[in-house]
Amino acid sequence: MADYAPPIVFAALAWWLSTGAIFWLIGLPRATHRWTALGATAILAGATFMLVSLRADTSVTGAYAGFAAGLALWAWHEVMFLTGFITGPSRVPCPEGLTGFARFRAGVAAVLHHELAIIAHAGLIVWLSWGAANQFALWTFLILWGMRISAKLVVFTGAPNLVDQFMPRHLDYMKTYFSRRAPGSVFAAALVTITTVSVLLAITAFAHPAGSHASAGFLLLTALAILAVIEHWVLILPVRDPSLWGWALKPASTSSTTPKTKTDWRA
Repeated sequence: MADYAPPIVFAALAWWLSTGAIFWLIGLPRATHRWTALGATAILAGATFMLVSLRADTSVTGAYAGFAAGLALWAWHEVMFLTGFITGPSRVPCPEGLTGFARFRAGVAAVLHHELAIIAHAGLIVWLSWGAANQFALWTFLILWGMRISAKLVVFTGAPNLVDQFMPRHLDYMKTYFSRRAPGSVFAAALVTITTVSVLLAITAFAHPAGSHASAGFLLLTALAILAVIEHWVLILPVRDPSLWGWALKPASTSSTTPKTKTDWRA
């Protein structure tokens, strides 16, 4: 077990610290966000260099470094979204009473540019990783992307335990696209999919020799997928996860109340 625990612990700590760091930076005064975006872009450049330089690295250290590079690549998108620099063509609250496909279309318009940026970036990462012996940066990025798409769909269709303390004030209009009703088929499908991915990754990890590059890399991915499962359950169970990042929250720059727009939408 000594060879299996370190990747799991590393993945959990890296996810917790990187997420908290982003929340802390977003909680700083609005005027600092341009510097946060510039810093994230510099890290993006460094992570891209790592991605290329690690192509042939099949050491255990290479697996950790690839995972870290994938986290850094994804962090750029989180920063650009939360700073409001890349969101969508629509930056207004969802109109009252909008339902069905019209509501979905309005929701897409609120995040379209962000999603297109991720698609373009994913294509670039696939190209840079093509044929590489070490592809854990790519897989880390793709799992994080899948986690985020799944969480967005759940929040959009029904999640009774939504926590919006992490949403900065300049994105308050995004909260009007949240649905606080009971979870439905989208949540069930998301949970089954992510759980299945977690199990398959764990099976793959244990199929390789303990302490090897592949074992370490797939354990890192397994931990990330399990965190996604937990994150989805937190959306519907009566528990509060802000305590995980209490040190990162800045009340002065986040909004504790949602806009006066109906959130219990009926799609």
